[in-house]
Amino acid sequence: MDIRRAFSYVFDDDEWLTVILLGGLFLMVPIFGQIVLVGFLFETVRNVAAGNSRPLPKWNHLGETFSLGLPGFLIQIVYALPIILLSSVFGCLLLFGTVMLRQQASVVGSAIMLTFLCILPLLSLAGMLIQPLTLGAMVRYIQTGSLGAALRVGAVVDLLRGDLSGWLLLCLLQIFCMLVGGLGGAFFGIGAVFTTTYAIAVFGHLLGQMMARPTPHEV
Repeated sequence: MDIRRAFSYVFDDDEWLTVILLGGLFLMVPIFGQIVLVGFLFETVRNVAAGNSRPLPKWNHLGETFSLGLPGFLIQIVYALPIILLSSVFGCLLLFGTVMLRQQASVVGSAIMLTFLCILPLLSLAGMLIQPLTLGAMVRYIQTGSLGAALRVGAVVDLLRGDLSGWLLLCLLQIFCMLVGGLGGAFFGIGAVFTTTYAIAVFGHLLGQMMARPTPHEV
């Protein structure tokens, strides 16, 4: 995987600044912006996997980008449901345990808080499992154009098993890209939306490289 190329290719495009700035502006729009940026990610993945020399997408077909991103947005929600449910239980236990402790119901409150602490590792484990599954599901959707195919967990697991080390590396790189995206917020405040757009473009290149790699039976 060519990590250096993923971080540098954006600047090879003559319109890179316009693309990144517009992406940042779209990202400020709740929901719509997130969906459009998922579409932007998917377009980047497709372009890289197809071997395009200038894979950075443009914003001259916003409707198509939105339509491409909407299924990807749904995929993320569906695969995140276990974390959403655990987080809901997590929050309720914390609230209820705090109330019980304040009302001097120390035994009940302590038991609830202990349960709360036991859920924490489950939440972390769920996150570690869901991250590669979500990425694999996205690739399945880009490959097939079928939301149903992306939601077939067994097929996604088979895809991941074909190159487990590569997918684990990709997960680590996704976390690194998220950190890069957050740098704009740390140093420039609202600039985070623009660094996030750049980070999405970088990760799209990495995911496109992963999608283009031959599976073991193709080698």
